[in-house]
Amino acid sequence: MKMKKIFILVLSVSLLGSCTKKLDELLVNPNGPTPESANADLYLTQLQLNFAGFFNGASSYGMELTRQIVMYGPTYQQAYSPQSFDGVWSTAYTGVFKHANALIPVAEAEKKWIAAGMAKTIKAYTLITLVDMFGDIPYSSANLGSENTNPTIDKGSDVYAAAIGLLDAAIADFQKSTAYPGNQDMFYGAANATGAARWRTTAKLLKLRAINNTRLVDAGAIGKINTLLADADVVAAMSGTANDFEFRYSTKQANPNSRHPRYNGNYSAAGSAGDYMGVYFMWSLAADKGTFNNQEVRNTSDPRTRYYFYRQTTNDNAVSSNTLSCSTFPVPSHYLQGMPFCQFGLSAQGFWGRNHGDNSGIPPDGPYRTTVGIYPFGGDFDANQNLNVGLNRGAQGAGIQPIWQAAFTNFIAAEAALSGANGNPRSLLEAGVRASISKVIGYPSTVNVSVSASFVPSASKVTEYVDKVLARYDAAATNDERMEVIQQEYYIALWGNGVDAFNNYRRTGKPGRMSYTVAQAGGDMIRSFFYPSVLVNLNKNVTQKTLDKKVFWDTNPAILK
Repeated sequence: MKMKKIFILVLSVSLLGSCTKKLDELLVNPNGPTPESANADLYLTQLQLNFAGFFNGASSYGMELTRQIVMYGPTYQQAYSPQSFDGVWSTAYTGVFKHANALIPVAEAEKKWIAAGMAKTIKAYTLITLVDMFGDIPYSSANLGSENTNPTIDKGSDVYAAAIGLLDAAIADFQKSTAYPGNQDMFYGAANATGAARWRTTAKLLKLRAINNTRLVDAGAIGKINTLLADADVVAAMSGTANDFEFRYSTKQANPNSRHPRYNGNYSAAGSAGDYMGVYFMWSLAADKGTFNNQEVRNTSDPRTRYYFYRQTTNDNAVSSNTLSCSTFPVPSHYLQGMPFCQFGLSAQGFWGRNHGDNSGIPPDGPYRTTVGIYPFGGDFDANQNLNVGLNRGAQGAGIQPIWQAAFTNFIAAEAALSGANGNPRSLLEAGVRASISKVIGYPSTVNVSVSASFVPSASKVTEYVDKVLARYDAAATNDERMEVIQQEYYIALWGNGVDAFNNYRRTGKPGRMSYTVAQAGGDMIRSFFYPSVLVNLNKNVTQKTLDKKVFWDTNPAILK
């Protein structure tokens, strides 16, 4: 009997071990292949998805700080905690870098040079953005696994240089003869004939962007900018939309939900919007250079207004102390003259948002808030519907992440030209404004949405707006005032891209009259974010930093609001 028990025990352990071994063999994540089973194609899809998630998170912080959407605050010090950034940090290091680092050697071994170049481009952009957000970051000793669980911090300038080196390597990869990923490319699709050229141009544009960011700390930056602006690929990319670098979402609602994240947060079955649009940003379009009117023929505001925002109500009948408490408040005493507050003077128009740093209680105003429109988030076009949001409205979430566009290249070329680079800053400003407006007005047709012709801005309306911008530029007496005009228009064009809106504000200090925090003691503008808690708490080589710590390329005084 004793021998029988021993036999049964041994057999049970044997069977259990065999079962565990077989189960372990089945525990393979198809989205995270092991090195032994991987090829470049397996890594590429997950890399692109992680990158889109990273950009979306990083962009949201910049949109909040530059008043495009609300930052609750009430002070800059209280607006964020180290835990706020754990998600975007983890996505970068375990989502983007992990897959890029695994993909690159596999793709090079398989001679899939376009896939290798795509990975290097995405990795470079992510590195640059982490520096822009946090300053000095782990790089040279990071992502080594158990070999180094406490990577040291590298200087932001060194990481930038390494990222630019990656872009140069990517440009070389895109010039090699190789198979194109086709539909697996989530940015340029099945563009077999031009895909490699588009990615090559994108890498050059992102290099131009990085160098322009360092313009104030690199004496040779203007020469480098001139070289890139003379490049045939860059010149061609400054007109048209073929080389716009954008992640595209679909209308698929489930299994998986592949709609734009901001559409998901604002177009729900409950008929209630989630985000608050920033009062200053709405004012910049609806009231700064004209007056919004529900009758399009009488509308003199920015031609992009109805595309950017969707008003759930087209009047102010629902305004009360209970639904919009700021409507009963005086303009904060520390606001400069002309800074928009609350309804910003557009009575009976329904632009319902929230001011910077307003952390007052949330009233029952979900059915009234102005929310995101058809561009770039795939929402609804504002045609005075006077209807609440809901599922399957407008473009049904078929939005984009506008990472880089032709308009943006023209704007940084205008900035650089005003600072000594080649080119006519006035002409480049006009090109940037026109490229942005053309992109926005043409967007509905790209997602199969028809817009009533009576609400589409006419060519004369567009020219009227451009003339107002150029009149302001011509009236400017100094280059500083001219830069204000350029950056205000760049800021408007950057709807959906808070990464560059935040960078531009710190680099140039413009737009210079954005509404302050509602609290008078809101503090000075954040110059870089707290290190994430997952970094500080788990890495003995890292200590927490303060919000006034500037990134290496930021030389502006510490008085930005």
